Amino acid sequence: MKTGPTLLAAILLSAVTAFAVVHLLPKSSAQAVQESTYEKIIRTGEIHCGYATWNPFFFVDPANGEKKGVFHDLMEEAGKRLGLKIIWQEEVGWGSVVEAVKSKRVDMSCSVYWLNPPRIKNLSSSFPQLYAPVYAFARQDEGRPFANLDDLNSDKYTVATIDGSAEGQVVTLRLDKAKKFTMPELNTDADEIEALLTGKADFIFLDNASAGTYMKANPGKIRSLFPDQPAVVFPNVMLMPPNEPQLKEMIDDIFRNIEYDGTLDSILTQYGMQSVLLRNPKPAFYH
Repeated sequence: MKTGPTLLAAILLSAVTAFAVVHLLPKSSAQAVQESTYEKIIRTGEIHCGYATWNPFFFVDPANGEKKGVFHDLMEEAGKRLGLKIIWQEEVGWGSVVEAVKSKRVDMSCSVYWLNPPRIKNLSSSFPQLYAPVYAFARQDEGRPFANLDDLNSDKYTVATIDGSAEGQVVTLRLDKAKKFTMPELNTDADEIEALLTGKADFIFLDNASAGTYMKANPGKIRSLFPDQPAVVFPNVMLMPPNEPQLKEMIDDIFRNIEYDGTLDSILTQYGMQSVLLRNPKPAFYH
């Protein structure tokens, strides 16, 4: 039996078929996989945002369900200037934000986040315009003679924290001996304060912006233990997928644009935050 020509024909047929699959058939599925988040945003004209609530940075008005806050307004202004519609797609927890952004379930997470190691390792972040010093807070009537953060590092005391939150890093590194009252990741600073006031915790960690918003509405409830001793300073950022340089460059540049023309100052003033957060140095002007 002569098999040579038949084998050669089969090889040629396989090669032609492979060429057709790669070069001639529709590429929509392959293109969809390869499309970057930046390209999708430009194609659709929309940025699908995840968010987490943290008053006054991002919150939902209980009266009408309207989303508000410093970072909400910052992102809406960015969308307006870029000609892109901001879709507030879903709330994501402090611990699940890495998965939500990295898996591209959302294009980016657009409320305020503090950088902790898992976020640094897995995601990209916007260049910060704002920075939050974080302090230890206790009940107003706390009378124990604490002098500094090290005095809190004892199994006699309990600290409240939220799963996946950045301030948990402070608890882990600086207060390893203290007992932990841990809450689920979708809890907020209001839940931490409630844990403090109900005696489930002896102290909590808050930034002055969040604490100030609460204390203005509820005077005489909590106080900073060491007002001149921040436990840590966190940059306030938004989170984006890794390996998306065009997306990061677009977001960074538009935020600088908003910062440099004074619009960020107006947003901060609207929420009473103009003197609470740390800022970048003003650009040098040459005459």
